[in-house]
Amino acid sequence: MVWLGGPRRRSQEWIRGRGIFLHDAPPGYRPPRRRVPLQERERELRQERTLLRVASVVLALAAAAFVVIVLVFIAIHA
Repeated sequence: MVWLGGPRRRSQEWIRGRGIFLHDAPPGYRPPRRRVPLQERERELRQERTLLRVASVVLALAAAAFVVIVLVFIAIHA
């Protein structure tokens, strides 16, 4: 369900009704992001940085292996 708006606090006496809810979200709807604590954001950044480092090392090794294979083929056929 998608909440479309209205007062945020329900404890006030003058609020009547429940607000507007849609059972099916419209196309392209993205729910609002919740506030993420600083420690959680730092942890996610560390994980992303580690993943990026690992991916960079793997890509560099794969590129080096490809270059070596090409050089070996050239040396064999020359």
